[in-house]
Parts: sequence; C-alpha cells; structure tokens
Amino acid sequence: MSATQKLIFENMVRAYEKLSQLSEVFTFVETNRTQRFESEIPYGLFNSVFTYKRSEEINPEDEMASIKSFYHNRGHKLAWLTTSHDQDEVINQALATNHFHQVGVISGMGLSLKDWRSELPELPGLEVRAVRETQEIEEFRRVILAGYNVPEPMADIFCKVFVDGPNQDITTVQHYLAYMDGVPVTTLTTFTEGDVAGFYSIATLEAYRSRGIARTMLAHVLHIVQQKGVNLAVIHATPMGRSVYPKVGFKEELSINIFSS
Repeated sequence: MSATQKLIFENMVRAYEKLSQLSEVFTFVETNRTQRFESEIPYGLFNSVFTYKRSEEINPEDEMASIKSFYHNRGHKLAWLTTSHDQDEVINQALATNHFHQVGVISGMGLSLKDWRSELPELPGLEVRAVRETQEIEEFRRVILAGYNVPEPMADIFCKVFVDGPNQDITTVQHYLAYMDGVPVTTLTTFTEGDVAGFYSIATLEAYRSRGIARTMLAHVLHIVQQKGVNLAVIHATPMGRSVYPKVGFKEELSINIFSS
C-alpha cells in the first residue's frame, strides 16, 4: 500500500473505533495481528475483522475458523475486510475454505487539499450548517434515517451510533446539515485525525436527489476543513457514490472488499 492508501483505510478503522467509544454499542478489539469489532447488534460492520496479519507459526485457515466460530457462537455473521492493494493469496484461500463470500465493495477515495479549489457553482437556496443546536440534531436524525431508509426497529441503535454518540466529541467529529430553501435535506459527518479528514454519513432525502446538493455540500465542507489545516480528505464510497465524488476532485485509490460468513 502507498502512504495515501494506508491513510484512507486507517481513517475508516479509527472512525469506527471512535464510534464504538462514544456509543458503547460495539467494541473495538486490537491485538498484535487483528483489528476487529464485536457487538450484540447484528448490524453490518459492527461484527467484523478490519485487519489481519497472519503468522507463519499459525495456520491462517485454522485461526480464521476460530475467529469465525467466536462470532457464530454469539449468533452473528462475521464480516471480513481485505483491500485491493494488499492482497494475500493465502488469506484469500483461507476465506474460501471457511466459506466466506464477497458481499460488497467500498471504494477508498482520496483528495489532496494542499492546492484544492472548488470549481462547482453555488446552488441557489442552499445553506450548509455545522450542527450544534438541539433542533439541528433532531433534523439531522430525521434526514439521515430517511436518507438511508433505516427500518424502525434499528432507528434508535443507528442514531445512537451515527448521530448521538459522535455529537459528544466535536473535537474530532462534526455533523453538518444542508438546507434547501430552509428545508433540511442532506447530512454529512467528518472525522478528523491529524491532518486527515474522513467524510461519512452522506445521505440526501429522496425527493432532493440528483440536484447536485450532496456534492455542493461536500465542496463547502472540504473548504472548511482545508481552512483548519487538513491536507487529505478521504471518502469510503458505495457504488452509488463512486460517480458523485470525482466531480469534487476525489480519486479512487483502492478497493475495500467485504466478505461475509
């Protein structure tokens, strides 16, 4: 991996670690060979292995089987992440042997802010605010739940992790809301560590999509973090976002493959 690729992936790991600390819904576990998360909540990456360094003394197939059994015995599936620029055929074979199947891919994207300037035009009626007031938190909560179409049974847990928990530490995490003609329509959250800022929780109400709101909001917040000394902005994009973020200047640096057992 290049230095940029490492920073992109590490920001994702540290962002989830911070979420685990603030929400106490899931636990970050770090050993000399693994970085993983475990939870009683059957939600995506809350039960996952983010990094794994195999040992020459231990058969990776057996070790992977042991880790998988730990999660399955708790009643949860296990997600296992690998990256396109750090492939290990021994680990890939161990995944296959342990019946892991690829279920998704995330694009790790980066943007140097050293000389970056936005070339996007302003959108009439658009206002971007850093979320601080109680009413703004409530509006952020409503928009992100609707934007991600979170089912009602998961709404409270989702908000505890991605909304309320992060709001406790505005030194590293900051929520933003975009308003179109006074209506809250798009959410965005930054996680900043050192001179790297990760952009997360970008969600737009369905009725306001395909208007350029998310990318214009993103450009606005990029300027804010740039002014604070951030040199690298990173995004971990779903296939839907891959076509949006390059318009602001982001470039795909690596792919993060998600396997599930």
